[in-house]
Amino acid sequence: MRTGTGGIAVIADESPGTENDSPLRFRIGVIAVGDEILEGRTQERHGRSIARLLTPLGFEICWHMTVADAPGALSAVLRSPPTEVSTIIVSGGLGPTEDDRSRQEIAAAAGVPLEHDEHSWQQIQHYLEQRGVTPSQSNRRQAYRPRGAEMLVNDRGTAPGLKLELPTGVTLFALPGVPAEFDAMFAQHLLPWANSLPGLKQQGQILEFIGIPEAKLDDWIVSQIGAPDQHHICVRGISQIEVRLPVGVSLEDAATQRFGARFLGVGGIGVEGHLVTDATASGQSITMAESCTGGMIAARVTDVPGSSAVFSGAWVCYSNRSKHRELGVDPALIELHGAVSQEVVEALAEGALARSGADLALSVSGLAGPAGGTEKKPVGTVWMGLATSEATRSHCYRWTGDRQRIREMATNVALHLLLTAVRGQEIYGWNESRS
Repeated sequence: MRTGTGGIAVIADESPGTENDSPLRFRIGVIAVGDEILEGRTQERHGRSIARLLTPLGFEICWHMTVADAPGALSAVLRSPPTEVSTIIVSGGLGPTEDDRSRQEIAAAAGVPLEHDEHSWQQIQHYLEQRGVTPSQSNRRQAYRPRGAEMLVNDRGTAPGLKLELPTGVTLFALPGVPAEFDAMFAQHLLPWANSLPGLKQQGQILEFIGIPEAKLDDWIVSQIGAPDQHHICVRGISQIEVRLPVGVSLEDAATQRFGARFLGVGGIGVEGHLVTDATASGQSITMAESCTGGMIAARVTDVPGSSAVFSGAWVCYSNRSKHRELGVDPALIELHGAVSQEVVEALAEGALARSGADLALSVSGLAGPAGGTEKKPVGTVWMGLATSEATRSHCYRWTGDRQRIREMATNVALHLLLTAVRGQEIYGWNESRS
């Protein structure tokens, strides 16, 4: 079974002003189905997407778990979830193969048989025939639904969604979990439903920071709002922190004054989101030349919708030969100073700037390990360069950790440096070689 070939959302059907109005109303549990997730062969992605889409609307994600493809695994959780919630969202199991069992598991949890839905089967056949594919009996399996379930249209694939009232009074939504299908159907079917519910509680402001110790930030937040336990801190990857404030509290101006460039902004969109937003607003374009990060910086930028407005391309110059061939770095410069050096990253940044026509060009070259370090340049040594039409700057960083941590740290710092430059904020401690 492919990861995310089906998704399930279980949601209590409550009406305002009834005995069902309770703290459970907007509580959500998330379940991923798939042996490949449990075995570490695939990473589950829908839980994070669900949380980031529904939490701002006032929903609370109470737990997130993974269950096997085995018969009875999903239905057991649907019958007896870990804690009481109003919503359970599960990804996995609406595909055409034998181990895509979410339809059977939902029917078992509801205590009803599966029935063939002819209209859905016609839609599946039409979808496949439009693409020159002959429908198979395996595809026909996707047109079955638990008795009483409503089929939800899927314009992106062959797995219809489901909506079913369970005996417990809970409404169940099932969505295909192939990323493009899941995302489109979540937006088409579940977000409108979620936004239509009365009584959604307002959420507080989200502040984002980078490179600040969590304890130091927590102390400052408490000093500003006057009480502990009124805010929530989330460490978002290496060096990034999100803080959700109580409703009605705004610290944007105070955070800017206190932390300067290390305060990214508000909204929970990450350093790359702020970079694309601010570069778009200011009409600036960016590019980069990557060595040790191998395209990780560019990937983070292009993860942001609308990034094409500010980013047209970049270079991954991993070998010394490619640094010369792609961006014109003099081989003698590399021979004299080494690929991980001030001179080379400045040449890379200037080469990328000239060839791209961008307003800002960042370069990175480092030793991520585990081998390759020397006494003068140990593993964790990373040089970065930043070139504009006015100046070229560079700086050397020294980090500890394994290869992945060093590369992730370099990626975060590079994105933050680009954001700082786009905003015209001061970059302290850097060498300036051209002005």
